[in-house]
Amino acid sequence: MNFALFLLLNVVLLIRPEELFPDGSGVRLYLAVVILCTLTSLPQLVEVLSPASLQKRPIVVCVLLFYLSTFISQFVHGQVSNALFEFGPEFGKVVLYYFLLVAIVNTRRRFQSFVAALVVLTSALTAIALAQQYELVHFTNIVPCLETVTDPATGETKQLSRLVSSGIFNDPNDLCLMLGLGIVSCVYCASSTRLGLLGIALWLLPIPLFIYALLETHSRGGLIGVLAGVGGYLYSRFGGPKTLPFLVVGIIAALAVVGGRQASLEGGGTAHQRVMSWAEGFTQLYHHPMSIPTGLGADWFVDETGLVAHHSFVQAYVEFGLIGGGAFLAAFYLGARILDRLGRGIEAPRWTIEARHFGFAALIGYAMGCFSITRNFVIPTYLTLGLASVLLHQSASRLPERFQVNQRWFLWFGLFSGCGLILITLATQLLGRAGI
Repeated sequence: MNFALFLLLNVVLLIRPEELFPDGSGVRLYLAVVILCTLTSLPQLVEVLSPASLQKRPIVVCVLLFYLSTFISQFVHGQVSNALFEFGPEFGKVVLYYFLLVAIVNTRRRFQSFVAALVVLTSALTAIALAQQYELVHFTNIVPCLETVTDPATGETKQLSRLVSSGIFNDPNDLCLMLGLGIVSCVYCASSTRLGLLGIALWLLPIPLFIYALLETHSRGGLIGVLAGVGGYLYSRFGGPKTLPFLVVGIIAALAVVGGRQASLEGGGTAHQRVMSWAEGFTQLYHHPMSIPTGLGADWFVDETGLVAHHSFVQAYVEFGLIGGGAFLAAFYLGARILDRLGRGIEAPRWTIEARHFGFAALIGYAMGCFSITRNFVIPTYLTLGLASVLLHQSASRLPERFQVNQRWFLWFGLFSGCGLILITLATQLLGRAGI
């Protein structure tokens, strides 16, 4: 029952029927479903959060550390009320979703069914977006995303309509990242189906639609994330040396075919403004060395620059310091590192080894997308981390000691967090000096 409720919870969170049909907004579907889902999953949640389980779940520990860092940072900067009554509870709902995913999607059948559900939900999001874009339907809560662009050849300006969908995907960048997850989900479902050629064809059928919608978002960061995800899948399945030449040619060809705003990697404009914003954030962090462990506080970028950082890892480090930034970065790093070792030094069930290509691709693609947008506190981020966590837990009993959470792990985490801060700072400076 709890799995059926969790699938319903994903429909409510990703499609947002209450926003599509505001006349029924008084129903409060989310609250009802999440309470039922949590109550029916209490034994599994207790198991996930038990000390013995956490020792072999490093990504779960990273998520907990990141959530804890948001409270610490706000307490240090006197934002106690915001931490306890506003930011904390809202982000807590997202973290609860992650724990529910890890606790409930705990078998091969459930994992495959959940990924199949993601394909269906992504298809629904895409259908809603395209129907709204071409005025086949009209949902008042889907706000069009219009951007003024200048033709470099003629100097003329025009309004560019960028594809958006419902709820949290009423932003082209968010929609693009979900489309990337949908593409690799289709590939996984096609590779694991037992329905033969017909099943493979049916699961691959949505991919052209997702690619078309992806192009309609005109999202540079989203496109880079999708290409990184495809590259991650090829690397995981066939190995680096075999993949690299084809990957380079494929990326160049894809950018050439796409063209326009989405394929433009030139500096200047908003890109340069973002790099300068990142540099200012790090400058202020280093000017207040006592804040380096805990950061400058939640919403520092919005308060100081009027915008988010447009870089999830920069935002995590500047606002939540070594604890938060390191935890957020380590969650993706450890997920990718351990997934890459499944079946190659880390024993795991056969189905998990076969699914690791999908998990690795989803994680790499989403992480690369996070380099150009701020998505530290949204459901898709923890959905992606949750998929990796589910796969990794299948080999928890055989997890090498170097990945287990103990005193040595925390020492590694401190070193990793510090190195991550230095590397991201240096990268920001290099981008600024390069004129990007």
